Parts: sequence; C-alpha cells; structure tokens
Amino acid sequence: MNCAHHLPCWRATCAALDHVFDLDDEQIANLYTQTSHLIRLVNEMRELALAEAAQLPLDKQPVDLAALVRETVAVFEPLAEEKGVTLAVQTTPDLPMVLADRVRIRQVLHNLLANALRHTPRDGSILAAATVNALGVIVSVQDSGDGIDPQQIEHIFDRFYRTDPSRSRETGGSGLGLAIVKALVEAHGGAVFATSPGPGQGSTIGIQLNTLCEMS
Repeated sequence: MNCAHHLPCWRATCAALDHVFDLDDEQIANLYTQTSHLIRLVNEMRELALAEAAQLPLDKQPVDLAALVRETVAVFEPLAEEKGVTLAVQTTPDLPMVLADRVRIRQVLHNLLANALRHTPRDGSILAAATVNALGVIVSVQDSGDGIDPQQIEHIFDRFYRTDPSRSRETGGSGLGLAIVKALVEAHGGAVFATSPGPGQGSTIGIQLNTLCEMS
C-alpha cells in the first residue's frame, strides 16, 4: 500500500518533491482537493477576521434584494435537482431597496443556501424568502432538513460549530459559513437569526438588513 494515501497533504507533497515516492493520478487529485480546502479555509479565516474587526471594505450601493435572492437561488437549482430537493423562492411585491455591498450579500445568501442544502435530505424542500417589516428587509432560508436542538441555536453562528459532530470537514463544509454570514451582516449594521422546532424538523436561518434606500 502506498503511504501517500495516509500522509497530510504537505508531507505527501514534500515527499513527492524529494522523490521519496511517485504520486499516481488519484493521489494527485487527493492532494489538489486537500490543498484547495486549506486555501479556502485560510481565505475564509482572513475574511472573517477582517469583517469582525470592521476592516472589511464594503462597496455599498442600492441593491434589489428580491432580484438578488432569485439570482442566487438559480445558481443552486441544478444542485438541488441533483440531490432531489425542491427549491423555491417567495418575495414580497415592491420590496424596498437596501444599501449594501452586492457581492458580500450574495456571499451571505450563498452560504445560507449551501448550509440548507447540506442539511436537507432527498425529497426535502428549501424556501428562500424576502419580506419587509418595520425595521427593514428580512431574507430567510427555511429547510425541511436536520433541524437544530434548542440548546444549539445560540451557537450555530460560532466559528467551526457543528450541530452534527459526525460530519467531517470534507462532507460538512469548513464550519465557517454561518460565522461569515453573521460577520458580514453585522458589518452592514444588520442582524442574523435562527429558529427550529427541534431535531429532524427543519430550521429557518435568516438575516435582517435595516438600512433602506430612500425611494424616489
């Protein structure tokens, strides 16, 4: 058995460079996957640190959140179809514009949808909704998946927190997705929230952006 399968990616890479052993295509692909994961993790940690320190640049412009929700959901439709999950959108008519960094809010929506899809089994459903209340615009992602224990709700936006400890980094994401959501939304002056009836009963995770653009 080739020991490259059991070495951390940096040790396997060094061993290959030192000609201790040769890597086959499978091993090279595995190293590439591990390296990509580490690069993404480092980038996410840096981005999270900047956002939490209020040092992340934000290019705030009027954003149509309803349109942005629909666009982001469209990206996930092939993934949801492949997994056998129903993905729907519901938006309030004439939703006010918000003053926000479009790229960052798209990232927030992407993380919310990726999280929902990760925790929703085949034949489940996900609903992305955009509504308005007295304080601003609310975007929520509701799923029929794993659900969250009430004692875990307050921790799901913590770094590296997992409601299911059995999930690995490969199958369960980096563990930073919702922490980044919280940091980016709070950098906009907004807030995050999460609710769930309990394990196995789905959950709703969302954001509120409070700054509305003046309508002409």
